[in-house]
Amino acid sequence: MSAYQQFVSEQAGELLARTTDFVTLVKAGKVARARAAYPAARAPWERIEPVAESFGDLDPRIDGRADVIADGQAFTGFHRLEKDLWVDGLQPDSGRVADQLLADVTEIAARSPRARLTAGALAHGAKELLDEVAAGKITGEEERYSHTDLSDFAENVAGSKAAFDALRPALQSRDKALLRQIDAAFAAVYDGLDGHRTQSGFRPYTDLSAEEVRSLAQLVDALAEPVSKVAGVVAGSGSSS
Repeated sequence: MSAYQQFVSEQAGELLARTTDFVTLVKAGKVARARAAYPAARAPWERIEPVAESFGDLDPRIDGRADVIADGQAFTGFHRLEKDLWVDGLQPDSGRVADQLLADVTEIAARSPRARLTAGALAHGAKELLDEVAAGKITGEEERYSHTDLSDFAENVAGSKAAFDALRPALQSRDKALLRQIDAAFAAVYDGLDGHRTQSGFRPYTDLSAEEVRSLAQLVDALAEPVSKVAGVVAGSGSSS
């Protein structure tokens, strides 16, 4: 758990640094460079999303999609700026939205080192990240303006892997067969993603065929199934192999 806590702290610090760079570009009106910086700025957030989500309304303020308006919340954060950069053009209030994003991310960075998770919560967090992929990234609905969904996909998988690796000693002693199965499933997902990498990151989601999307979804499902068993093992209900 201490190793994972260090991972969270490092990622939160990286999130703040990258968001600072992104916000600077937005406020300077450098659209092309801000677009290039957007997926990189979001990457650490995607890796630690279950921890970040524990901070109440900071999550929808930073990562809420336009749908949050229906819940009476303002559309702010990364996705509001994504819409400005790719669809609407920078707006008179884009700078203010960028400043609020940076303030919210600064609070995440300050609070993340104090976040505490049990081993069981960490196991559930690993599964939640994969569910996030299945529910949003694989459908193209999250990055609906920039179509950088595969970048989010990869970072969620990386975050799930970090949480899983923190629990590896428990699986090593309690269920080696499950450990081998999960390692193989992670490798298969990474192999699938590698086929869509480009020199600058990943192919736009809109370039994927229906069959390619289905193939990635199947790989995630094949990984999520054994990962869902980890919580039971770390709680002591798993069997040694």
